[in-house]
Amino acid sequence: MQVFFRTSNERLVSRQLLDTLTLDDFIKTAGDVLGSTSRHEILSWRYAVGGKPLDVKHASEFDRHRQYITKDCIIFVMGRLLGGSTFPDTLQIIVEQQLEDELDKVATHSTDCSICFDTDTDCLRVCCAWMCREDFKSWLLGKQFKVSCILCSKAIMLKDIFKTPEYIATVEALEDEKQLLRNMDCQRCLDCNALMHNETMWSCQTCAKCLRVFCFFCNRNWNAMTMRNSQNTCGKECVYETMLSFQLVPFHYKKDMEIPSRRTCPRCFNFGSYDGKCKYHACTVCKFTFCFLCLEEEEECKRTHKSSYDHACVRAPIPQTYRMFPQLVSQ
Repeated sequence: MQVFFRTSNERLVSRQLLDTLTLDDFIKTAGDVLGSTSRHEILSWRYAVGGKPLDVKHASEFDRHRQYITKDCIIFVMGRLLGGSTFPDTLQIIVEQQLEDELDKVATHSTDCSICFDTDTDCLRVCCAWMCREDFKSWLLGKQFKVSCILCSKAIMLKDIFKTPEYIATVEALEDEKQLLRNMDCQRCLDCNALMHNETMWSCQTCAKCLRVFCFFCNRNWNAMTMRNSQNTCGKECVYETMLSFQLVPFHYKKDMEIPSRRTCPRCFNFGSYDGKCKYHACTVCKFTFCFLCLEEEEECKRTHKSSYDHACVRAPIPQTYRMFPQLVSQ
């Protein structure tokens, strides 16, 4: 089966793997991709697929995770950081730059555009609709390649639009990479874009590729005068520490009651502030409605605590901890 390796220098490399893949087979193929025959060097990298880590040091664990390696999957090769969030959309830029060339390979027909209604213009057929090149690009990028027909609402697969398997794999890798970087222990270097995994969760790290010293969690250059090397945070307005912290502010309905000024959504980890009204907050991203005090889903809060929108359900706000954030490899 064909798979793709996403390397630290931004290459997307296609390789064939056996359906009866063993750990030795994988290490040999990974070595070929990395240009190395040293088993020690090959094992010095972290490998992940579908948001799951691959254990390449223990055959039994590798066999258990082998199910994640499927046809046309993307295997990310990440540097291990052993020292004691936003990321640059490098892959997004590559996808957008290559889009023009890919559109040249797609058949067009002179007809009316279903979006701008220009007549007798070169259009691409997208399920039931016809789109001119500019409208198609804006529509596709605006939807981040997750598209459905504008007329019949049927989901549209990338293979139904584009002709080049490598480009399709690059687009799919974009979403996989975004999912990967939602993990607290995964990060990209702002200088060289190397993809890295934090093995120890210490904040002060050195990029294995460009040797930049930085805080792994907020991705700022390391400042020994203002930052401290600790696990999960550098202590200087660091991302995850900020997402867990809050001040108590007056509750709108009861001035003698206080409520957290901000919280992180327990479901999607989006950061939100108290809106000055009731204690239930609807996440702007995933729409999950939860209590700013007990963090339970609204209906669960009402049922468990016999509470309502204007009453306290717990004596003090339940704290959120670093353990709530997803990690590629649980510590």
